[in-house]
Amino acid sequence: MVNPRKPRVPQTYSEAQLSGLRSSTSARRQATVERLRTAIETLHAKKQAVTVQSVYEECGLRYAAIYRNPEALALFRANSTHLVAKKKQNKRKPREAAEAMPASRDPLLNYKKPQLVTRLRLAQQQLLEAQKQQAVLAEAMLNQEARMAELEVKLAELEPYRSFVDQVRQRIRQEEHGRSTLDI
Repeated sequence: MVNPRKPRVPQTYSEAQLSGLRSSTSARRQATVERLRTAIETLHAKKQAVTVQSVYEECGLRYAAIYRNPEALALFRANSTHLVAKKKQNKRKPREAAEAMPASRDPLLNYKKPQLVTRLRLAQQQLLEAQKQQAVLAEAMLNQEARMAELEVKLAELEPYRSFVDQVRQRIRQEEHGRSTLDI
C-alpha cells in the first residue's frame, strides 16, 4: 500500500520572534554602516582612495555586505573615489556634445554576407547540438524520476516489516529494563 507523504507545513513564528529578528537585523545593518563610516574616515585621514579593496583591508567589510545594505551602499557610493571622480567628469562635459554624437553602428554590419552566413550556420549547428544534449538530459531525468518512484513503492511495501521490527526491539528493551530493575 502506497503511503503518500505528508506535505511540509511551513513553520510559523511568533510576533516576539519576528520582532527579535527585526531588531537583530536592524542592529547588524547599523553596525555595518558604522564600520564603513569609520573605514571611510580613516581612509580619508590617510589620504588613500576609497575603493572596495581599501575598505576591505581597513575594516574587513566585503562588497557583498555593503551591497545588501542600502544605507551602506549609498554611503559607499557617495564616498567612492572612482564614482566621485566619474560624477565630476560627467558634470564637466557639455550636454550638447553628448547629444550630437551619432548612435554607434552595429558591428555585424561590418561583415560581408558570406561571413555572416558562415557564422549563422555555425550558430545553428551549436543550437542543434545544445537541443540534443538537452533532450538527452531530459530523458535521463525522466528515467531517474521513474527509478525514484519505483524505490518509493518498494519502501512503502517494506514499511510494515520495519514497524514490526521496531515493536520487537521495543519489547526487548522493555524486558531488559524490567530485568535490570529487578537486579537492583
